[in-house]
Amino acid sequence: MAGRGRPKQLPVEEQPTKYSRVYEDELTIRTWKYDLNITDKGPIEVNIVYKPGAEKMQKQMAKQAKIDRRINREMRKINAKTALTTKTRGRKKKIK
Repeated sequence: MAGRGRPKQLPVEEQPTKYSRVYEDELTIRTWKYDLNITDKGPIEVNIVYKPGAEKMQKQMAKQAKIDRRINREMRKINAKTALTTKTRGRKKKIK
């Protein structure tokens, strides 16, 4: 007979008002600190700590990106030149 009547309310667990989240990638460790008493829109403080060697890795990544862009630009030029020449009955014909 315990199933009759209004069900008991479950105790509500309180959400923490102050907490932090840590995000880590290959170059940095980011700590986001929240305080819901101050604002509920976002973090109140963000700390970014760079790992050892992060600056060197960033320079290498920037250099590689520059090389990749240069290679892509050169390949587009080569492909554009070869696209202008078409074969007609065994002879190459240039289109201007």
